[in-house]
Amino acid sequence: MTLINDLFWLESPARQLKSRLQRDQPPQAQLIYGPPGTGRRHFALWSAAQILGTDWEPAADSEAEALPALPHPDFFSISMEEDKKSIGIAQLRELIANLELTSHRGGRKVAIICPADRMLHNAANCLLKTLEEPPGATTILLVCDSPARVPATIVSRCERVRLAPPDWSAGLAWLRRAHPAGGGVEAALGFAGRAPLGARTLLREGFGEQAGKLAADLEKIVQREVSPGAVARRWARLDRGLCLRWLYWQVATLMREAMNIAEPVTAVAKAHLNISDSRLNMSACCDYLDQLNQANRLQDRSLNPELQWAELLMWWYGSAGYAR
Repeated sequence: MTLINDLFWLESPARQLKSRLQRDQPPQAQLIYGPPGTGRRHFALWSAAQILGTDWEPAADSEAEALPALPHPDFFSISMEEDKKSIGIAQLRELIANLELTSHRGGRKVAIICPADRMLHNAANCLLKTLEEPPGATTILLVCDSPARVPATIVSRCERVRLAPPDWSAGLAWLRRAHPAGGGVEAALGFAGRAPLGARTLLREGFGEQAGKLAADLEKIVQREVSPGAVARRWARLDRGLCLRWLYWQVATLMREAMNIAEPVTAVAKAHLNISDSRLNMSACCDYLDQLNQANRLQDRSLNPELQWAELLMWWYGSAGYAR
């Protein structure tokens, strides 16, 4: 089975690229974006192979981080170096120098920059002229979450290719085929924002068991059977990003239920918390979501994680957005 047949939600942008290549009108620069877990890197590598005219395809069952580079002499790629949090100007200069060389096989050259939203300002500026006038027969593919996170000067010089997750039922059917063993499929898909590959990664990493433990801890806090500090000591040893997302997910689900917003994920998203049915305080919930977003932005800072968790979990020990 080919990549596009397996990752069926990529069929429409794939068909558009093939149509252009049949007309001998390959793109010069594209910004491939969409939610994590929709197959952005898979699609970028597949696109590069199509443009270079090779039959190679990335394995659909591979994780994005484990995808190998396209084995072709006219293919180039840059990403964040180990222990780095951004793409620097030296990397861009080396890439541009390679693209200015003559093609090894007398055809096109393709470069992938991922994640494009992690380019330093001077690195992005270094790329501008190359995007305007790519050397020779060159295509540059930039991959990111959202165009809003990429400098506007870069975005304006690229065609946009948005990858969207499939609808709930189609994505769920695909995920059940990809992960036939074990439960928690619906919860993983909801947590991943309907992105099938993101949900598959969660399941492979034991998300169902982790979510169950988080829910049990939260229930004990809500019922005041345990102090936030005691739970904070345990959560300080866990994946902070995942725990923050999970808390955000719980509050967002409570708010959707209060507003009678029916979504397939709602029934499987919320931990079974014994919280009063009294009117939800939307203002308190919004403030708490802001707190979680702020904590997420500060993940790379050298803060005391145990203290931070104690503060965040106190909200559930107190009112949890409800009048008690």
